[in-house]
Amino acid sequence: MVETKKFKILVADDNPANLKITEFILKPVTQCIEFAVNGQQVLEKIAEGGKYDVILMDVKMPVMDGYEATKRIRAIEAQNNNEKNVTIIATTANNQPEEAEYCKSIGMNDLVAKPFNLNDILAIIA
Repeated sequence: MVETKKFKILVADDNPANLKITEFILKPVTQCIEFAVNGQQVLEKIAEGGKYDVILMDVKMPVMDGYEATKRIRAIEAQNNNEKNVTIIATTANNQPEEAEYCKSIGMNDLVAKPFNLNDILAIIA
């Protein structure tokens, strides 16, 4: 792989095994990787000044799911008149077209089905 760009990535997933696997998969393209176990933690990290190139957002998490977190992130970006919005990629085992359509309709950039690989993520970021 010839990819040289390094990304700051936030991974939101409530499954510790998924976090470890995702960290391993993304390691070649990350300058920094952070983790959250629910949507509320994602919002807290952003409120604390976290700036990310990409957020991998599990759609089903406790406390606040990925759908609600995405809606709130997009509302914050709109309120702040951001020039460039963060890329939010839904991660889910549900690879149905309706799921992808819904994710895009609420502001996610795309969806990857678990288990995913690095090329799946890079194709979306590109």
